[in-house]
Amino acid sequence: MTTEPLIPDPLYTGLSSLASQEATRFTDRNLRVRRSPVVHAVRMTPWVAGLTMPAPACGQGWSGPGAGELHPAAEPVTCGHCLSSAEARAAAVTGSAVTQPPLPFPA
Repeated sequence: MTTEPLIPDPLYTGLSSLASQEATRFTDRNLRVRRSPVVHAVRMTPWVAGLTMPAPACGQGWSGPGAGELHPAAEPVTCGHCLSSAEARAAAVTGSAVTQPPLPFPA
């Protein structure tokens, strides 16, 4: 749930745009933290100003600047914690949604 301010606020607008872009990057994708071989399920977690951001569904933490630390993955979940949690398993992308999208080659 987001609580958009009544008066347009440039900071909120920027944060909202970033949150939206990150959510879009992880649509129908699982995630990796940095270069880790472990693939996690994704869940949206509270961030700032009522906005949410994608994060590992199992709650795996990471350190660093944040932006750019998480990467969309088209592979199935391999994280033991995600696989043992019913909530995380429900969030995992499986089957045909985890395939690489086709490249748009001209006909």
